[in-house]
Amino acid sequence: MIEDNPVHASALRALAPISTIGRGNDVPAPDAWTGHWPTLERDGFTLPAVAAELGGTGGEPPDELAVIHACAAVAARCPLPETAVAGALLAAAGHAVPAGPLTLVPPAGCAGLALVDGLLEGVATGVPWAAQVGHALLPLSQGLALVTLEGCVIEAGRNLAGEPRDSVRFHRHRPVAVLPDASADALLLRGALMRSVQICAAAEQALKLAIGYTTTRVQFGKPLASFQAVQHQIAGAASKLAAARILLDAAYDALASGDAGREIAAARINACLAGGECASVAHQVHGAMGYAWEYDLHRHTSAIQAWRAEFGPLTYWAERLGAQAMAAPSVDLWQFITS
Repeated sequence: MIEDNPVHASALRALAPISTIGRGNDVPAPDAWTGHWPTLERDGFTLPAVAAELGGTGGEPPDELAVIHACAAVAARCPLPETAVAGALLAAAGHAVPAGPLTLVPPAGCAGLALVDGLLEGVATGVPWAAQVGHALLPLSQGLALVTLEGCVIEAGRNLAGEPRDSVRFHRHRPVAVLPDASADALLLRGALMRSVQICAAAEQALKLAIGYTTTRVQFGKPLASFQAVQHQIAGAASKLAAARILLDAAYDALASGDAGREIAAARINACLAGGECASVAHQVHGAMGYAWEYDLHRHTSAIQAWRAEFGPLTYWAERLGAQAMAAPSVDLWQFITS
């Protein structure tokens, strides 16, 4: 269980000052996290699964899972998940991790980039937190490129949850390093797993709000939770979420072996399904209350929908997992699914 990791409880406490939950309209400013970042960095939450000699705290992948989950659970809008995953990718390639917040860009956002004579040209789109971080990890055909964003032209944008998703223009920009042994697909896998953790954390909170609301909201003289149709809706969403959580744990366990492609694809598919179902059910049982701006539900459900669209949608991962099954004819299908 993610919550059994003591890092999770510590991260929840550390992120409380920048949480947007339980504050009504008095939420922290969008850049409030920048003042809190040195504390997160000092306490070891920014690079939880990076070796100490490369700039991290020497933790394990489950610690990364705990930190990312906690960040999404309290709806703390900051690049902590991106920093943790970008740092882990750099460390896996044997490269020291620079100080400060980091980001990573989905391969689809780098289609307009080219590395010519060692210099970057073009535009990267959908870059998380580009205007507030120092370095970005870009997937290119030559490998992963670590770049500074200083001096680049940045056009602001936002996703459905209000998080920065910017466009960055590079002109004769020399990367800090190009890591040929680190592939674009590795970044896609880790990014999809990161978003899957966030989706599940937000879905859990949406479902908790739904359960709490249906327990106290009285209709026709009795609580909504006493109606069998409502119970079935919540139970169905909860079962999908339970399956997704199990697959998240399996994916992080598989990371230790170095080949987690199948497990990450399965986790991504189930996280997208569970997230969509939990968001839908939560809004259905809340009715109009679920759309009130000062109520917390939208902070979770808007993020779920935004994160489902990043690092490959559900259809991409379903097709990818199906292709893996078709490409393994020597393995019994049941064995492929259950092993």
